[in-house]
Amino acid sequence: MNVLIKQATILHAPSSYHQQVMDIHILNGIIQAIAPSLNINGAKVIAGQKLYCTIGLCDIGTHTGEPGYEHRETIWSLCHAALAGGYTHLAVFPNNKPITQSRAHVRYLKEHPDRQGVKISPIGAMSIDSKGDDITEFMDMQAEGVVAFSDGMHAVGNTSLLSRALLYATTLATPIIHHPDDHHLSSGGEMHEGEMSTSLGMKGVPEIAELNMVQRDVLLHGYNGGTIIEHAISAADSVHVLRQSKLETNGISATVAYMNLLFTDTDLFDFDSNLKVQPVLRSMKDKHALIEGIKDDTIDAIITNHTPLDEESKNLEFPYAKSGAIGLETCLAATIDGLSDQLSLETIIGKMTIGPRHLLGIALPEIAVGAAAELCVFDTEHPWVYEPTDVVSKSKNTPYLHAAFKSKVIATIL
Repeated sequence: MNVLIKQATILHAPSSYHQQVMDIHILNGIIQAIAPSLNINGAKVIAGQKLYCTIGLCDIGTHTGEPGYEHRETIWSLCHAALAGGYTHLAVFPNNKPITQSRAHVRYLKEHPDRQGVKISPIGAMSIDSKGDDITEFMDMQAEGVVAFSDGMHAVGNTSLLSRALLYATTLATPIIHHPDDHHLSSGGEMHEGEMSTSLGMKGVPEIAELNMVQRDVLLHGYNGGTIIEHAISAADSVHVLRQSKLETNGISATVAYMNLLFTDTDLFDFDSNLKVQPVLRSMKDKHALIEGIKDDTIDAIITNHTPLDEESKNLEFPYAKSGAIGLETCLAATIDGLSDQLSLETIIGKMTIGPRHLLGIALPEIAVGAAAELCVFDTEHPWVYEPTDVVSKSKNTPYLHAAFKSKVIATIL
């Protein structure tokens, strides 16, 4: 590898080169030089109209498909999609077949030969088979290297189990990731409960289904301590509760899926099943509250919520389609293009690089001479269209097919 990145603005707050326009030379995977102008014979040149360079993006809660659902995604296709979208580190949910709940399962993901250099940090199941009944072997999985415990997008209704999980995880200094959703209130819901659901004749998912769980989790955290990440929140009231809670105590944090920052329930007017996601797309009020939560650090990370699904699961009438969309390839471009008038580029990048790693205790890569290169290079003035032939993921369930973007990942360097 002999690469020269030309005239890129470095975006990485811990770096002494932050916000500076520099050339970066990488040879055999190591950053050799960073300077205002470099000329390197024989180097492959990466250039653009308005180029930026940051550390590789990091995602929390990626669904791998493999093992068990290889018809939706394999580790090879997952990591290929990650690299296409600028991601170099994935913290993956346990919802495979078998569930990630033993040392062997953890090792299988961490050391998979098809990773293409992408770092995979498994998240161990919180409960056996993610059924919410019995605690898994936390200590065994933690010894093998899990970065958190979670049942993925399956909310834990058993308060006693979540309480015990927090206690056990605290002794291991490992966070619990929990997606807040009261199934008794949300069961059967297809979209956000509001005017749009009424006009479309669809059963809605009320905001209180999320809020009820967020409030319960805050109470449990106050009782047990530890670290809990409220994963993929979607409601304005959840933001308000978490904002106050974070002022009063440490150990509570939150993530948001990028599509909840870009779409609302009104975008479901034509029943596009690729916009049927979990959590549901909510109102404009909720969207604005989530963006404000990003601005004031109530929300710590922006996630892709990458959920590959086969065509038989999505190409159905809206009520029968499964919830989920792929996102690794489009998250950065869509977020920059869609939110640049509301969030600074530095904030967006920080929530996709530093924020996720801090939540999980993952060491930050460096942009410094002598450091191993783990970089994402993107251009904010590189128009392109996301065509079906461009989709790298094995599944094609995305609302962005044929969408035009201004920003594009030019290179992911590992």
